Amino acid sequence: MSEAVPQPCWQPTAALTFDTAAAMREEARRVLTDGALRIDLGSVPEADSTALALLLDVCREAAVRRQTIDIVGMPAGLRSLADLYGVTELLPTRESNDA
Repeated sequence: MSEAVPQPCWQPTAALTFDTAAAMREEARRVLTDGALRIDLGSVPEADSTALALLLDVCREAAVRRQTIDIVGMPAGLRSLADLYGVTELLPTRESNDA
């Protein structure tokens, strides 16, 4: 049985808010260019609606590159915002990091 090869991953550990959006957008696009296929939000201490815009931007960029990405570990508050704004179905999320 062969061992699973880990997917390249972007795992931000800083807040995803209006104040950090520009820097995080650049970081996200850089790791996407480097081949990241997974976004792990499990260590994000704070996120606001700006984080949704960032995630949607990354998803759009991945689609242009014909890459498929997964978003895991989405904080409950951010998931609630996505539901409120009606964009949950646009985000390729998974319930756990085990997927």
